[in-house]
Amino acid sequence: MAQTSILIDTSFAYESEYVFRGVQFADSSFQPSVEISYNSFNIGTWLNTPIVDPGAQFLNEVDFHGGFGFDLGEQLSLDIGLTYYWFPEEPSADLRTHEVFFGLGFDLAANPEIYFYYDFDLDTFTIEGALGHSIALGQSPDSPASVDFGAYLGYVSPRSEDSGFYYGGTADLTYAFTPNASISFGIRTSGIENGISNGRTGNFWWSISFSTGF
Repeated sequence: MAQTSILIDTSFAYESEYVFRGVQFADSSFQPSVEISYNSFNIGTWLNTPIVDPGAQFLNEVDFHGGFGFDLGEQLSLDIGLTYYWFPEEPSADLRTHEVFFGLGFDLAANPEIYFYYDFDLDTFTIEGALGHSIALGQSPDSPASVDFGAYLGYVSPRSEDSGFYYGGTADLTYAFTPNASISFGIRTSGIENGISNGRTGNFWWSISFSTGF
């Protein structure tokens, strides 16, 4: 059913590590976000603020994104848009990049989706596929508690560096206070091929988050 009004979704998360496409960018971090959508259009911002000793030299990150989502059929949807990655403390323009994305979602078992990304500034192509499944806890499928699972596999190909695969999985215990507000506690794991890693090739961490919309 098409949206007929402006929707605002917010989330406030704590992650014991910040890992992006298999690469760890920070230790424990606060990650708030907000997204505004109207009909098929959406814009939003996401922040990662490291919670560390200043000597650790982890950077704050602010991402801005916008795009469009369309239903192409009863079981197929399209998502296209642009993300701008910004690191406020880093003066180098090399860490302020623009990435376009194109994704297809399938209304099937495990909700498969596949996304294609291209970063113009880093000249890097990424393809990622993901699956997800939710299991209600309790006798009713409308139970406010659920366990949500996810898995993903990606391939990243920079122009001047090694290409390779990354992968990961998530498991979250979620409780919905209302149809628009929930809290979740989860665990995450990820791995990356040694040739494209700038540090650890495997990570395991946990998260707690609160989400609400209006």
